Amino acid sequence: MSTINYNSNNDLDLDGKLMLSVGGEPIAFATSAKLTVTTEMVDTTNMMSGDWKDEVTGVKSFTTSSEALLSRKAGVVSAESLLDSQLSDSLLDFVFGEYKRTGDETAGYTYDLDTTKTSYTGKIRITSLDLTGENSKLKKYTMNANGCGPLKKTAGVPGV
Repeated sequence: MSTINYNSNNDLDLDGKLMLSVGGEPIAFATSAKLTVTTEMVDTTNMMSGDWKDEVTGVKSFTTSSEALLSRKAGVVSAESLLDSQLSDSLLDFVFGEYKRTGDETAGYTYDLDTTKTSYTGKIRITSLDLTGENSKLKKYTMNANGCGPLKKTAGVPGV
């Protein structure tokens, strides 16, 4: 029997925003960010396996995606800059982690990586970018990217 007590009010991580940044800047006006890590399995089933399939781990890979609202703001990671990167086959540095917000509603906010929390870094290449416009809705886009090379985990440093 488990001896661990769970308390939703104390144990859930409700601080910060999980965000995806490209080239050191968070994707502007993102509504979601996703990192998916996959391990391919190699089938080793043989006549000596009995009635059960056998597997060993194979190649690992990762993908990222983000949905965001279209923006007129220049100099930010936007649908336009991501599409330009896709069309030029650019390899991009990315970070997936929690970001802290500073500023206020009037002046606007800035977002910085929270180095007290774990983050993931690597290189990505944009594989698709979908632009969406709907009647009486905000224009948005979805970006998908494949990881190129290893995904690196950076442990958070408490008290930084």
